[in-house]
Amino acid sequence: MTDTGSRPLFLTPTDPAPAGWHHVVLAKRHLLAGPVAVLVDDLAQWRSVSAGFGERLNGLVLTPSTDEPHCERLSPLAWHLTVPPERVGAAPLLFGGWLEAIGDADAKSQQLFALEHRMERIGREFELTRHDYNELTGRLQHQVQQLLAKEAELGRLNETLEARVVERTADLGRANEGLYQALAELKATQNELLKSAELAHLGALVAGIAHELNTPIGNALTVATALSHETAQLRHERAIGGIRRSSLDRLLDRVDEIALVLEKNLVRAADIIHHTKPLAVDRLSEQRRRFKVAEVIDDTLAALSPQLKRAPVTLALEVDGAVEMDSFPGAFSTVLSNLVTNALTHAFTDRAQGRLQLRAKPCDDGQLEMVFSDDGAGMTPAVLGRIFEPFFTTQLGRGGSGLGLYIAYNQVRRMLGGHISVTSTVGRGTSFRLLLPTVAPQPA
Repeated sequence: MTDTGSRPLFLTPTDPAPAGWHHVVLAKRHLLAGPVAVLVDDLAQWRSVSAGFGERLNGLVLTPSTDEPHCERLSPLAWHLTVPPERVGAAPLLFGGWLEAIGDADAKSQQLFALEHRMERIGREFELTRHDYNELTGRLQHQVQQLLAKEAELGRLNETLEARVVERTADLGRANEGLYQALAELKATQNELLKSAELAHLGALVAGIAHELNTPIGNALTVATALSHETAQLRHERAIGGIRRSSLDRLLDRVDEIALVLEKNLVRAADIIHHTKPLAVDRLSEQRRRFKVAEVIDDTLAALSPQLKRAPVTLALEVDGAVEMDSFPGAFSTVLSNLVTNALTHAFTDRAQGRLQLRAKPCDDGQLEMVFSDDGAGMTPAVLGRIFEPFFTTQLGRGGSGLGLYIAYNQVRRMLGGHISVTSTVGRGTSFRLLLPTVAPQPA
């Protein structure tokens, strides 16, 4: 069973529970403790057990169904998925990593909040120490002026004052050392949180790709079962007296049909895997290599296809297929993925339809210009000035982490050695412009 600490992630009121699931009498404390997956017989049972707090669920509601698998949103942070009954036991393997990554990201956010609070306290103590030091220095100057006429007392007072200055200086040094240590811990925590956010995003991509693979593989399994049934009928005819020519012809026709369907669905599955494999390797390895920009863009958009299909948008591409880069394809893919995800999350709220556009072409100075734009809601100047700040989001609690554009900004500047800028008008959309060297500089 997949747990977070001692808390089960996969819950069900069904008794006995399927393999990988934890049987509980569902209550508010189970569903609001963190991201979970809940297995119920149908949505009516879900509404019954979650009355009064179901809208606050963060996670998945799964129901077994023999119909075509589908996905729908129940609330801003909850989704309903139907799965074949025989695949219920595999759900913890498919979605466990995603739920754990979300839980880890929430835990890291709480740790960061506590660390920021500690930094504020240390900052106040530092200011108090500095004020004391300045006040002490003023007193010393005043005392020195008064004691110029008393040489005997001056020596004695100097010894006392020097000791006090040394003590205060030592206190200040200890305070500075604590502050530097806190800053180092903050940077380390931020880096861990960024990696958690990237892994959570990659987990969401894997879940979408698994959903995409389910259709062609399921279709292939169906026609393979049909072929098995046809051959069983032919064996039965042979056993009871011989095979008729009409039966053999019918089987051959069915074999041709089934082979065509198998080929079509397996080619589709292989195409999905072909686009996903290099993308996953580049994301995880962060290795530098030479690549065609159009191929990395195609692979990234293929991984995002489940999100794009669910959104009421169209995507127009204008990409020079010949341009190549000697750079970091994983960072390039992460930047593009975060820009697309940000647009789908923020640009088309309460919109019936929208349009995305991606243009990429080489420049004369050895750089690649990439422009990603949408015709969505746009941003106010106040929001526009803060979009690259870490943890800044206008969708807090509704799917926004505040890290997507911050990660994109850092990948463009630090890994790809480029520049990113943005323009936006309320009601008319947003445009991101990236200038990336086709030969990336060596990382520092």
